[in-house]
Amino acid sequence: MAAMYRLKTIGKALCPPIIWRSAKAILGLTQDLTIRSAERGPDWYDRSFIWTERTHKHYTESMHYFLWTIIAHLMVSAQVRAVLDVGCGSGQLALLLRDKGIKDYRGFDFSRRRIHWARRTCPEFTFVVADALETDLFDTFDYDAVICTEFLEHVERDIQVIDRIRKGALFFATVPNFPFPSHVRHFKDSSEVYDRYSRLFENFSVDWFPADKKGKVFFLLQGTKK
Repeated sequence: MAAMYRLKTIGKALCPPIIWRSAKAILGLTQDLTIRSAERGPDWYDRSFIWTERTHKHYTESMHYFLWTIIAHLMVSAQVRAVLDVGCGSGQLALLLRDKGIKDYRGFDFSRRRIHWARRTCPEFTFVVADALETDLFDTFDYDAVICTEFLEHVERDIQVIDRIRKGALFFATVPNFPFPSHVRHFKDSSEVYDRYSRLFENFSVDWFPADKKGKVFFLLQGTKK
């Protein structure tokens, strides 16, 4: 957890002890990251956004950039016309998709602070504050592909969200093999990912990509919604 380690080290060095203890309580920077976390609400993501510098930077500086380029390539190759981005965050991936030629896009997230930043990051696209289990965008927006990066591992009702995707839509998602204060689940290998999600898709596949030298892995999911 290199990014979190740097955050904790810098924060502890700069903050008086009482303020640092409060920040740890707010953000859930626990010592034991192997413990399964509870699902966090929008206020937690608003607060954590202030502290997480990497989400404010250009997409090329993100730890997820290598995965995003793969997703963008797959979408362009599939001639995707319109994208619905579930849990779009601060708009970094949206900006990459715009730069790669995607024309029609809707992104939503329940963090108001992240949506505010996304609108600044990529003003050509539309971003909405919404909950994945309540928004009507799954029905009202004419998309042919859905993205769920940095989302499924954060929500308890991930299957219910996927069930809302219309039949025939292409699906691209990522999940990790490591814990984090806001992860309600992570996966030890590709077979665990396949077992959880494959029944929901046609032509489903899972690939894995090392994210560092210490064993951190991201799994890339793709398929067509049944």
